[in-house]
Amino acid sequence: MYRIGHQIKHHYRLYIIIGVVLLGLIVVGVMIALQDLQSNTVLNQSKAHSQYYSANNPSTQTIKEHDFSFTLPSNWHSATNVNPVGEVYSWQGTGDDSTRRIDVYIDRLPQGMAFNRLLPVEINGDQLEVIGSVSDNCTTFTTPTAQSAQNGTIAAKWDGVNFLCDTANYERDVVGIGAATNPITLTGLTSGAHNVLLVYTDNNYTPDYSFFTSIVESFHLL
Repeated sequence: MYRIGHQIKHHYRLYIIIGVVLLGLIVVGVMIALQDLQSNTVLNQSKAHSQYYSANNPSTQTIKEHDFSFTLPSNWHSATNVNPVGEVYSWQGTGDDSTRRIDVYIDRLPQGMAFNRLLPVEINGDQLEVIGSVSDNCTTFTTPTAQSAQNGTIAAKWDGVNFLCDTANYERDVVGIGAATNPITLTGLTSGAHNVLLVYTDNNYTPDYSFFTSIVESFHLL
C-alpha cells in the first residue's frame, strides 16, 4: 500500500549487479574447463607417439674383432669361441631372437656352400654396399635338374649374382651375401686384404632379414 511521505525502494540495480557477477563466473569457469581439456589432449597424444617409436629402435652393440667390426642388437652374444685361425666367428640372439644367427667367415671360406636366399652386395674398399634386397627362396625361381636332385644344389642367379641354391634344404631360411666378383675381398686400412663371407640363419617363425641387412651395412675391415 502506498503511503504519503514513504518512498518505495526499488532493487533492480542490485539484481543487475548480481546477474553480471554470475555471468562472469560462468564465463571464467567455461574458459578454465576448455583449457584443461585442451592441455590433457595434447599430453596424451605426445605420450603415445614417443612410446611407439621407441619400440622400433632397439639398442645395439659394436662388435670389434682383430680384423673387422660391425653392429649387432644388444641382446645378441657370441655363439662360439674365437677360432684361433680366424675361420669363422658366430653370434646368436637371445629371447625372441634366439633362433637367429650370424656367421662371419674370414679368409678360409667354405667351398661349395649353398644358401636358400641371397643378398647382393658390392665391394667398397673396406666395406660392403648392399645393392638389392634379399631374394625369394631360390627354389621358386630356379629350375631343378636331375643333377641338382642328386647333389642337393643347383646354380642360381639373383640380381645378376651367381650362387648355389640349396635344394636339399629348401624350407630353411639361410641367407648369404654375394657379388658379381667372387670371392668377396675387402681391404682394411691396417689389416690389409681379406676374403669375407657373411651368412645369416633365421629359424624364427617370422623371419626378419632386416637384421642381416643392418649387419652387412655396418660391417667393415679395420
